Amino acid sequence: MIEKIRIKNYRGIKSLEINNLKKYNFFIGNNGSSKTTSLEAICSAIPNAGGALVLMANSRGMQVKLSNNNSFFYNSNINDDIEFTLNDDITTKISLKNTININNNLINDDNLINLNSDQQFLYNILVVKNNNKVLYENNFGIDSSNRIFPIEIKTNTEWNKYIEKYGRSFWISPLTKYQNGMAQITKEMIENKKKEYILKAIEFFEEDIDDITSDGKEVLLSKKEVGKMLPLSSFGGGLSSALDIITSLFYDGITSVFIDEVETGLHYTNFPKFCEVLIEISTNKNIQFFITTHSDEFLKDFYNISAKKGNKEITTYRFQKIDGDIKTVYYPYERAINALKDGWDIR
Repeated sequence: MIEKIRIKNYRGIKSLEINNLKKYNFFIGNNGSSKTTSLEAICSAIPNAGGALVLMANSRGMQVKLSNNNSFFYNSNINDDIEFTLNDDITTKISLKNTININNNLINDDNLINLNSDQQFLYNILVVKNNNKVLYENNFGIDSSNRIFPIEIKTNTEWNKYIEKYGRSFWISPLTKYQNGMAQITKEMIENKKKEYILKAIEFFEEDIDDITSDGKEVLLSKKEVGKMLPLSSFGGGLSSALDIITSLFYDGITSVFIDEVETGLHYTNFPKFCEVLIEISTNKNIQFFITTHSDEFLKDFYNISAKKGNKEITTYRFQKIDGDIKTVYYPYERAINALKDGWDIR
């Protein structure tokens, strides 16, 4: 489990440490307070193939180019590397310092990489242990069509151990919803005899749904007394939005789910239903959640339903910008519950 993260020189954050992370973690605050930036940092810190930085940019609707890759850095200062330190265990460093000359042919182990003249260095990712031993290094390039690709990857024998330790992550934002392969995951779940899990979740929103199918490209649902399969889109955005998140919980190897603006696409009257099914499915799964929201109603519903189920593995951080610096206010479970009972809007 991720218990703490230190962030340095990433976007609007010069330096920030977040501790006491639990199974369910909420980040709240005004626009521009770096809630989403912190979410991105944690996701990028999890050992992966090094492409998280680009995924984060895509989730903001940003096309990464040579002309804007400095925007990842605090105040666009590329002289100070970005650093994400996870659990005082491993640190991911992102740099624009070119450690290789990609205009020459590179040797990566026994593979010769032939690069065209229109391909240029973009950024370098280095992952080190707390003793500064290098676990992973990857240099990324970009071509004239803004396609990003790994140039040279180096790992040591311990790297896979850390990938297994932290597992896989799943990122959902307003711009990536319905694009993360919901139809494919649904298809795989049905093939793996897990259709009943989806139908049970759907019952919270549409009691009349009695069947579901997917060809990997489109999800179809059957409604009682209609007698035929109908596309998911015909049932409204609320069900689609909820199903997009719910199916991610069944993705193979997922141990952390990141949801930016969880309330997007959901009507507030469906918040209790969604919170209940999310908690119900995830209770016995080894999945940690990191969620941003602007919705006081969603936060209250989640805490209230969690309290009824005896779940106290929730923490909330309120982000705020003070004199240009990002500060956080930590709400452990009891403090958040008391604040909500008193009618205080903890956003």
